Amino acid sequence: MKRVYLETLGCAKNRVDSELMLGALAKGGYAFTQDPAQAEVIVVNTCAFLTAAAQESVDRLLALSDHKREGVCEKLVSAGCLSERYRGALLEEIPELDGMLGSSGFHELPLLLDDLYAGREGGRVRLGARPHYAHYERLERIQTTPRHYAYVKVAEGCSNMCSFCNIPALRGYFSSRTVAAIVREVEGHLARGVREINLISQDTSSYGVDLKDGTRLATLLRALDGLAGEFWVRLFYAYPNTFGAPELAALAESRHVLPYLDMPFQHVADHVLREMNRRITEREMRAKLDVLRQRIPGLALRTTFIVGFPTESEADFQRLLGFVEEGGFEHVGVFTYSHEDNIRSSRFGDPVPARIKRLRKKALLEAQQRVAARRNAARVGQLLEVLVEGVSAETELLLQGRARFQGPEVDGVVLVNEGQAQAGAFHAVRITEAHAYDLVGAIAR
Repeated sequence: MKRVYLETLGCAKNRVDSELMLGALAKGGYAFTQDPAQAEVIVVNTCAFLTAAAQESVDRLLALSDHKREGVCEKLVSAGCLSERYRGALLEEIPELDGMLGSSGFHELPLLLDDLYAGREGGRVRLGARPHYAHYERLERIQTTPRHYAYVKVAEGCSNMCSFCNIPALRGYFSSRTVAAIVREVEGHLARGVREINLISQDTSSYGVDLKDGTRLATLLRALDGLAGEFWVRLFYAYPNTFGAPELAALAESRHVLPYLDMPFQHVADHVLREMNRRITEREMRAKLDVLRQRIPGLALRTTFIVGFPTESEADFQRLLGFVEEGGFEHVGVFTYSHEDNIRSSRFGDPVPARIKRLRKKALLEAQQRVAARRNAARVGQLLEVLVEGVSAETELLLQGRARFQGPEVDGVVLVNEGQAQAGAFHAVRITEAHAYDLVGAIAR
């Protein structure tokens, strides 16, 4: 059996793609190794959303290609977004590369490897049409997250056409999975002991719109909420424009879907939003937030912003900074604008200096850190439901878990310094200490 080393770069959505590849490889008779030096096949699931990410992917491919000389590696494969973005040039630019797999045929990886080993003419590249992503319906996945939580991709691609984003070019237009397929996958996860389901896509709010049969995100949320068991469902990447009254009602009335919403706004200045093609105004944004908070008291809101967009003035940034300082968000992610050759906003150029971008990012993060510190300080003495994850990554003397308002990998954690708990179980934790992002507490029951 050929041993495969698979490395994932980029986001949680890429992780799901890698799990699909692992499932297909296992079915195809391949074995796995965590050591690239021991692998006959090395696959890198790449990211090319930004030029910096694409360069990181290229650098990693080149570094791993050393195993073709020093180890037992026979085949080196690039999968995912880098293959899509540089379809014509990648094999020429990286002669060490043996094969390429795009972003629409992850289940075809064993077939690609078979072609490479057989030396079939034209067998080095598998880059098919992007939608529809039928392989997500097959459920041939090997979970790579910790046992208690999993990511479930509900759709692929995006049709919003934000001017700063190249996802439609890399992943195609928005393409939803069926409710039945998602429910089957979630049932499988729950049967294996998963206790937190994280729904992801490029635009989760638009789930079902393309199916044209009346299916919407609210339909999916209610279907998942009807499943038996003790588990959480968490929503990521909810585009604000399409998160409507039915979705809000489903979230407010759910037993399992957490009062946690990741809703990227990207900016607050109207003209910047317009030039980003976000199709929302500050007034509409604030109205949306007011309705969310009124209907779901205690709702934890996560958002992301981009600083240094080509038309962002200092006054625009100060407006954004003031918006964050109002303290309305539980968590905030900040990205500096990246000038790409395949995005529509490239027509504006890249006039904001990199130093200014970095300063603006720093100021925004510091403002949110102060907000987060105040919010956490108010939680001292509270009893929180926590999904215990196991021993802390910082020290074996502490346990680590997450409360309802803390998403995996992107938010803070609850550190437990007193009491016993089982990984993958829900426990009540009394908060005794607060830090800017993390909390400390004791097991109460």
